[in-house]
Amino acid sequence: MRKMIYFAVAIGGLVLLAPQRSSAQHRVHEREWKQDKERRKYEEKRDKEYRKYLEKREKDDRKYRKEVAKSYRKGYGHRTPAWARAHRYDNRHHVYFRDYKTFYDPYRGGYVYMRNGLWNFSANVPSFMLNVNLGAANIRVVKEVPISRHPEDFYNDYRWD
Repeated sequence: MRKMIYFAVAIGGLVLLAPQRSSAQHRVHEREWKQDKERRKYEEKRDKEYRKYLEKREKDDRKYRKEVAKSYRKGYGHRTPAWARAHRYDNRHHVYFRDYKTFYDPYRGGYVYMRNGLWNFSANVPSFMLNVNLGAANIRVVKEVPISRHPEDFYNDYRWD
């Protein structure tokens, strides 16, 4: 029993000896608590706006991917050239323009032509063919070369003219 009394007195003494907060210290801690509360509120608002931004971005990305997939289902993801209808061309084979020594590659969606002894690729009609009516141009549909291969690699294997 004595031990318990000594123990209680010791604890009471510690409580009495412990420094008490002054009102100034209390105000400082209260101010810090308010600032923490405001900071948490700001962070929550910022996080909410960021989540909203991410959701919008994901939605736009899904929409974009859906459109791309739809365009690829239509035919290698590239539009049919303007001259294709005149030749009843369906984007399934390479085309060789005999007079201009130029290929149309539907897999890559562009034109392959020789310049200075090297084959060049252009997504648009080459500059030397801009004023040419390609709907009336002399063409050869190249069915021997697989669509996934580059037609210029087979140039020396065939008689094109």
